[in-house]
Amino acid sequence: MDTVKTLNASSLSAPARRETRAALDSFFRSFGFTSDAELSQLANWALAVPGGHMAEPQGALAQARARMETWLLKVFGNQHAGETLLARGRAAFVLSEAAQHGAALLLAEPSSLPQPIVQALRSAMPVPSPKPVPSVMREQQLVLNPLAGLLRRWWRAESADASVEGA
Repeated sequence: MDTVKTLNASSLSAPARRETRAALDSFFRSFGFTSDAELSQLANWALAVPGGHMAEPQGALAQARARMETWLLKVFGNQHAGETLLARGRAAFVLSEAAQHGAALLLAEPSSLPQPIVQALRSAMPVPSPKPVPSVMREQQLVLNPLAGLLRRWWRAESADASVEGA
């Protein structure tokens, strides 16, 4: 009987370039992953495209960001989509200490994640701040009432003394 070996993406890809791997390790460390084995798994996951192992560091980081944004979008839903999704998702990931569950968390389909982990991620998601919008500052008026009141009191006191002396 003959055995059939199937090839998967990780067995086809060569090791990533040193600079690329360092850039990806730095990216995934910002999510709280520290183990070399986990960082290696995540680098392979990020570069699981044809020719991904030959990517320049910037291209590899763009691929990793895209994979993470897609994963985060599936976890948090479309209401959190936008340009701040990666930063806010990273904050939620770190605040909920999701990296303690290992690289398998990111390698799994978000729909198959345990509900307590999903709830922890969603509850740790920071509220976005509004975008700064240029606007015109209202004109401020300098009110001199305290100074005018002081002058009036001083003037009245002086004139009251003069009228008393003349009587």
